[in-house]
Amino acid sequence: MSRSLLTFGASVLIALAATAALDAASRSAALAQSRNPLTNERATVRPAPAWANTSWLNTPEGRPVTLQSLRGRVVLLNFWTFTCWNCTGTIPSLVDYDRKYRDQGLTIIGIHRPEFPPYAGEHDRGNVAKALEQYHIAYPNAQDNDHATWDLYDIQYWPSYALIDRRGNIRFEGAGEFHVGDAWYDQWQDRIRGLLAEPYQGGVGSEK
Repeated sequence: MSRSLLTFGASVLIALAATAALDAASRSAALAQSRNPLTNERATVRPAPAWANTSWLNTPEGRPVTLQSLRGRVVLLNFWTFTCWNCTGTIPSLVDYDRKYRDQGLTIIGIHRPEFPPYAGEHDRGNVAKALEQYHIAYPNAQDNDHATWDLYDIQYWPSYALIDRRGNIRFEGAGEFHVGDAWYDQWQDRIRGLLAEPYQGGVGSEK
């Protein structure tokens, strides 16, 4: 094989490697630009994935709540676990939103995703039920012991949130603790109010 052919082959390989590196860098930059570096908020609008959790609490006879059944309602998903201090610190804000906006068309759903192995107790349905009672949580909660919904929504932190409009699109995503009356509470409240005020011509789901 001639030296010129070897040189040509090496040049092709280098060019391909450089192209792949540029593509990867572009994807990483695009992802970084889509998130707020301080709050991990992602501004892109996309269809909400349909979760398939089978173990539910705070629903009639423990029946699952589906995304389809909530079409026509604004949905706030809260990814949390009862052992997370930041999660439980935010719960009073979510309870307050539920109290104020449920009858106006808001459904809050807790997605309880354990942080520790099963021996820590987070996977136990009874322990989750006790936590719901302790923190006065009346809205539906799904156990996400296999973290399927967590992965489906590309969640990275406890607590995290996804706010879904009446058409089933994710409009806001974020993470972090906030409290009743602070700036982050007001911001999420404004988002909820804004989505509730948007016109919607379709039918309204039956779940609350």
